[in-house]
Amino acid sequence: MPDWSYHTFFKPLLFRMKSETSRDLTLHTMNTLAKLPFGDKIIQFFGHMQPSKELEQKHAGITFPSPVGVSGALDPHLNGTKAFTNLGFGFIEVGPITIEPQISKKPIRRDIEKETLVYGNLHENLGLDATVVKLQSMKRTTIPLGIMIKGEALQEYEKLVQKLDEHAAFFVIDTQGASYLDHIRELTPKPLVLELTHKKVMNFTEDIPVDGYIIREGIERDDGVELGQMEIHHLKESIQQLLPYNKPIIASGGVHEPSDAMELFREGASLIQLHSGFVYSGPGLPKRINERILYEQQPISKPAEQTGWISFFLMGLGVFIAGIIALIIGLTEVLLAYDEQYLGIQKEEIQRFSHHLFHFMSHDRICLAGVMISAGFMFMQLSYHGIRKGEHWAKKAYVIAAALGFLNIFYFMGFGYFDKLHFIYYLIILPFFLYGLYQSRKLTTGSKGLNLYNTISWKRSQLAQSLFIVSGMCLLSAGIVISIIGMNGVFVKEDLMFFALTPEQITAFNDKLIPLIAHDRAGFGGALISEGFLLLTIALWGYREGAKWVWWTLALGGMPGFLTGVGTHFMIGYDNHFHLSPAYLLFVFYFVGLVYSYGYLNRSGKTQLRNVSVWKEEKV
Repeated sequence: MPDWSYHTFFKPLLFRMKSETSRDLTLHTMNTLAKLPFGDKIIQFFGHMQPSKELEQKHAGITFPSPVGVSGALDPHLNGTKAFTNLGFGFIEVGPITIEPQISKKPIRRDIEKETLVYGNLHENLGLDATVVKLQSMKRTTIPLGIMIKGEALQEYEKLVQKLDEHAAFFVIDTQGASYLDHIRELTPKPLVLELTHKKVMNFTEDIPVDGYIIREGIERDDGVELGQMEIHHLKESIQQLLPYNKPIIASGGVHEPSDAMELFREGASLIQLHSGFVYSGPGLPKRINERILYEQQPISKPAEQTGWISFFLMGLGVFIAGIIALIIGLTEVLLAYDEQYLGIQKEEIQRFSHHLFHFMSHDRICLAGVMISAGFMFMQLSYHGIRKGEHWAKKAYVIAAALGFLNIFYFMGFGYFDKLHFIYYLIILPFFLYGLYQSRKLTTGSKGLNLYNTISWKRSQLAQSLFIVSGMCLLSAGIVISIIGMNGVFVKEDLMFFALTPEQITAFNDKLIPLIAHDRAGFGGALISEGFLLLTIALWGYREGAKWVWWTLALGGMPGFLTGVGTHFMIGYDNHFHLSPAYLLFVFYFVGLVYSYGYLNRSGKTQLRNVSVWKEEKV
């Protein structure tokens, strides 16, 4: 559930439910998906949230893949623990865990305007036995688990540690547990982190021999504990108070946007934990924070150009030029000499038989040319602006889309018709692809991002991104459908109505004509699959604030496909509006996406730094 789907589709529905219901439903659904055989791959495909290796940090002997974690109180029933491992978190807190289950009798209340959560009981949990069962069902986690334990007597702490030790990377203990510190250390070699609230930190004068501190957010009220972004100033004060002890500090809560996290890191926090911010800002928040950290680690130094991008660029240029050549042929000759040789007739004979059928054949080839031009432009953009700058996602999108495109040769070979021009075209561009693949083999995972605030433009951009993703899925689906039609029935009802012929009449005229048309249709469908995947992955993985080139790639890359796909229908008189309605709807999605994403994708980093105060006023 990345931000583009959370804010656009799910959050409006979830916020109409009771807080506990929406929480459990969301986490349980995400966890169920994560546990499926390829569930984690599906989550990664749509979210692309895996932290970069450059974000790894080591504290108290533990390696954290990212400095961003999630608070245990957000998931007291452990419904989402498995899913959290795929959302860009570097660690997960579990608990507080008590011997017996604790059930909150007061509902969690949301204050949407203030973006706060009010808990009647922050210690709600399943109890020790049920927690152990849940953790055992996870088998092995890929990121560290910090388990908070809470008891009333030494015997309870001993039992909690003994039962949970195999699952914990570190333990979090409260001030009550700190009084049994020596006994707990005899039971486990795991690091021990002391939990403190802001009030306790302000009165804290004793250097307790623990391995780190966790500062818990929260304002105590008569009806419970209120958590939200307003807590960040308390967290900053607490961090400053604990810095002299020279131990890792985890700041838990108060983070609703990347700027909050960066403030805490600058104050001296080693790690942070999300709570209310995860609910209000969405599951994409850890990814946005991770990307901002990478951006600030290398704010000035220009990254070295990655090898292999030139070869990839030349392949894209080859696709682009081939598309232009195919467009010229489709607008003029339509059939080449080897096409006529295969058919055993001249194109003039087809025109005399049915000029509509001949124009229909040109329509297929013009549409294919438009898709090739669009795809070639996107390939070049991914090469120059993405792969050259070390963006792993750009290479991944490029390689998969190109591989899908190369598979089209099996379409061409499957109809008993050897298309010499397409075969030569593949022979020319394939070496560039393979060499680029070899040269860029060491490209690492991870991307930088300059986003800091939950501005109005960021909010609007979620809708825009969802529209681009839907558009990419539509193109991908259309390519699959057209390929299937090309390999089976070849024509749809509207096609036959246009040229007023039956397949039997066409076969009676020339028995090789339908296989040639089928070859063109399947090839067009295959190219559309490749272009749809490009659009989908660029929108999914490359959509970041200030990524101007992504906006221009989407804007200019989509035009050739739209113009040829719709324009050629009117050019040949095939203007059946029912047949064209999917293209009309797709164009509306695309246009609205471009309008709503313009402010977000075209904002520059320099502008952002100059206008911080303006941005804060614009925050949602």
